[in-house]
Amino acid sequence: MERGWLETIQMLGVDLQVAWVLLLLLAERLGALFAWLAGVVRTRGRVGHVPAELPSAATPGTAWPPREWRTSH
Repeated sequence: MERGWLETIQMLGVDLQVAWVLLLLLAERLGALFAWLAGVVRTRGRVGHVPAELPSAATPGTAWPPREWRTSH
């Protein structure tokens, strides 16, 4: 008696393997979503805190290389 393709797939356990892989992919995506959501919540808590503006470290006059090392032409 011949088996159908569905019976063969079930006998080999391919249906369970595919279901397991899909479950793991879903778990990975949910983990990434929760990590992103935690980052959003964390940054939302710091929205009220505004850091003082830092002075610029480099001004156009002090660009690299120093004036003595620049080409003469």
